[in-house]
Amino acid sequence: MTSRRLEGRIAVITGAASGIGEACARLFASEGAVVIAVDKTKETGEVVARSIRETGGIASFVHADLGRESDCKRVIEDTLAEHGKIDVLLNNAGMFLGKSVPEATSEEFDSVFQVNVKAPFWLCKYVLPHMEAQGKGAICLMASKTGLVAQYDSPLYCASKGAVVLLMKALALDYAKKGIRVNAVCPGIIDTPMLDYAINLAPDPIQERRWNEAAQPIGRLGKPDECAHAALYLCSDEASFITGVAVPVDGGFTAM
Repeated sequence: MTSRRLEGRIAVITGAASGIGEACARLFASEGAVVIAVDKTKETGEVVARSIRETGGIASFVHADLGRESDCKRVIEDTLAEHGKIDVLLNNAGMFLGKSVPEATSEEFDSVFQVNVKAPFWLCKYVLPHMEAQGKGAICLMASKTGLVAQYDSPLYCASKGAVVLLMKALALDYAKKGIRVNAVCPGIIDTPMLDYAINLAPDPIQERRWNEAAQPIGRLGKPDECAHAALYLCSDEASFITGVAVPVDGGFTAM
């Protein structure tokens, strides 16, 4: 039984077709939100939205490439046209690049920053004026433990997530007196399709998975639901005095 902490609120959730985004979409819907599930992967995104509806929630799917400003603008404008407001923006969509600086190309750099940094910038750019007019709103950016501490072999990913954390903090200060709270969740090593992708890049994927499981002090991989519950708290009224924080959900990794 849930507490319906987001009853009647309109929540735009990006990267909702799998992993942490899917977990957030399902959880937010179960808590009463009208979920706008956004993803580049049309087939699986539609399956998630339909599954939410079949279990009693309210959800619709929007196909969008968030690496394009025009798509980010369309997501916000179409949601406002249909629902009249947006109460929650959860920017979860992201991409990983496991290459060193000498290995990475300029095109790969642009792709990582386009999705990981520009997409939340664009979505915030178009939603903030409406939230300001409403006098309230909650924005949660899905960053990473690598936005707080670095890791080996993925400097561009680390740099992009560090940018997300500072973007969040700056927005939180700018809008603190306007009824809009902005926070971030910083997942550790979470058992998602993105992790599978990164692990499969390793010379020995089986050993790489074992290393990832052992790397966190808690001794296991995180679960998407554990990140979703942190995001739910930050977007709910229970966190009404919390803004500008980057919450690690990382099994103790950043405490080391």
